[in-house]
Amino acid sequence: MDHRRPPARAARRQHNPSRHRETPAEQPRKAQRSHSAIGASIVAAAAMLAVFAFILTRGSTGPTTDDGLRTGAVPNGAAAPADGVATPSPDPEPSAGTAKADRKPPPSTPAPKTRASTPAVNTGPTSPAFKRGQWIAVLDKYPTDVGLEADKLAKGTAATLIAAGVPAKAMLVNGQYPGLADSSMEPITDSWVVYLGPGASSEQVLDLCSAPKTQKAYSNPACPTYEPAAAPGS
Repeated sequence: MDHRRPPARAARRQHNPSRHRETPAEQPRKAQRSHSAIGASIVAAAAMLAVFAFILTRGSTGPTTDDGLRTGAVPNGAAAPADGVATPSPDPEPSAGTAKADRKPPPSTPAPKTRASTPAVNTGPTSPAFKRGQWIAVLDKYPTDVGLEADKLAKGTAATLIAAGVPAKAMLVNGQYPGLADSSMEPITDSWVVYLGPGASSEQVLDLCSAPKTQKAYSNPACPTYEPAAAPGS
């Protein structure tokens, strides 16, 4: 009797009953599974190729300019606008014409109002000529040698009387009228005189000077009368 151990391969075959030869019925099923795996791989590869082709075609369909750059392409990182949503365009810069039209004209400066100058009141000639028989009544006298603006004062008084309807006048007396004398019977000099007349008589000009209208405008009850062209007592 041979007591030698069988070889290792023989032992494994003896102790591994699961490993056995495929039966003829199992061989067609294994081939069918292999064909299904290969078909699935082919379908997956075709799908990936279709996706890549779509991406390449989608990225190159935009219109190009003369320089070969695509227009309307979405920059990297920016979302494409949804269909039907208008993309706001930047506000156009105002043109020169629009800027000029919108520019408001500077406010016009009103012309300074000119005050209507009051016409000068005619207070008569500075040195009138008198004839004999012409009389005047003196309302007031303004000496020129005491620092007064005698001419303005006399003309102002005459203008006030004229405005009240009294025919007053102002004249410069400087010894040219012998009938206009002071209490010393010397001709009056260096004075502006406000007077009424001339009249045909002393009474006529005295009545005019004493009239309420005259006294209301300028009160002077004395109302001395003179005949300028005639010396006293002549």
